[in-house]
Amino acid sequence: MNYAQLSQAIADLMHRTDLSASIPTFISLAEAELNRDLRVRQMEVDLALTSITDNMITLATDIVDVKSLWVPGFEGTPLEPNGFDAVLANGLTGRPTMYARKGAKGVFFNGSGDVKGVVFQKIPGLGDSTPENWLLDEHPDVYLYGSLKQAAIYAKDDITVYDAQYAGALAGVTGTSKRITGSMRIRTR
Repeated sequence: MNYAQLSQAIADLMHRTDLSASIPTFISLAEAELNRDLRVRQMEVDLALTSITDNMITLATDIVDVKSLWVPGFEGTPLEPNGFDAVLANGLTGRPTMYARKGAKGVFFNGSGDVKGVVFQKIPGLGDSTPENWLLDEHPDVYLYGSLKQAAIYAKDDITVYDAQYAGALAGVTGTSKRITGSMRIRTR
């Protein structure tokens, strides 16, 4: 499925021609909700070596969350996520051992130096110039029901059916992400 096919499927299931021009907005709103709710391996990207300046780093605008951070050379010891007050109380010098989120894009540390990590990147937004992304390829139902839910909210219709379908599809995405792949081994008893 691609963006045009998704838009057509939304239009077909809405049974309302007066909302066709709003379909791109419904898709964008569904993506915003997905970026708040979803944290799966397909969203993970490496955070390159980054210098901590004044106990802070600023994440790129397309990063929605932090999975894990560490100091180079201490990869086996991830930094501990904590509240801002706890990080301040721990002191602000030396090698960092913990961090706290500060604002939308800031990460505050209890020390200085360099940091690396794994962060979660936004789902690439769909549109005419970007007709596909990994989520639409693998789980088109999440987009479909998320967009229909947004359409129902806009039209002041009952969203319970679409909300339940969306929740089920979202659970399928997180379940698929947690599966372990590899060869099967048969055990004898």
